[in-house]
Amino acid sequence: MGGNQYKNIKIIGEGAFGLVYLIEKEGQQYALKHIKAKLSEEEMDEYKKIINKLSKLNNENIIKYYNILSERDTFSIIMEYAGDYNLKQFIAYYKQKSQLINQNLIHDIIIQICLGLKEIHENFIIHRDLTPDNIFIDEENYKVKIGDFGISKILYENQYTRSRKGKYHYFAPEIEKGEKQTNKVDIYSLGCIIYELFTLNEYYIDKIIEQKECKINIDIYNPQYQELIDLLLKRDYNERPNIREVINLIKI
Repeated sequence: MGGNQYKNIKIIGEGAFGLVYLIEKEGQQYALKHIKAKLSEEEMDEYKKIINKLSKLNNENIIKYYNILSERDTFSIIMEYAGDYNLKQFIAYYKQKSQLINQNLIHDIIIQICLGLKEIHENFIIHRDLTPDNIFIDEENYKVKIGDFGISKILYENQYTRSRKGKYHYFAPEIEKGEKQTNKVDIYSLGCIIYELFTLNEYYIDKIIEQKECKINIDIYNPQYQELIDLLLKRDYNERPNIREVINLIKI
């Protein structure tokens, strides 16, 4: 691979389009995603454009993308290795202990996700798969990084898409209905993630079980977080704030 410059160590995961390997070069570890899915020429061009944009970003809350290795009809992406631990596992750890997460820690995690998402949106990218599985967190210092842009899309101002993509439990209503979609779909997913951090439960599951508006425990947490969640989960995307407005609102 790449003239034997990189050494394969192990498989560390599977993204939207292919396997992810831990590799090493000159003592430095990286993640390599091998795209194995059969993509159309249009999908391949779109994906390469997104990776090109991501490679130019230098945000501490986004997985850094370095290079694309093309081989015939397939290609591989070399990117920053942020560990194997994600936010889904982090939440599951607390749930297993039956212990709610400290409010200050949740706040810090939310801020980091939002700062990464702000950079993504300002570069006209919608993630479309923003879930705890695709947000990496360091177990020691709680550094957060957004990754897995396998189904992301470039959308410039006044553009939209209608694709039904993403993880169902984090779908915005407009995706479920096949209606016009903008980067506000990521805002809805963010609301689901924030709810999950406070309750340790998926918003979608709780909503089905309780058949009512789901609430966090305001006897323990600042009720303004509930107001924030309600705003991000508005069914009409026009009523949801953009990511800059979310960051201003988070100054609770």
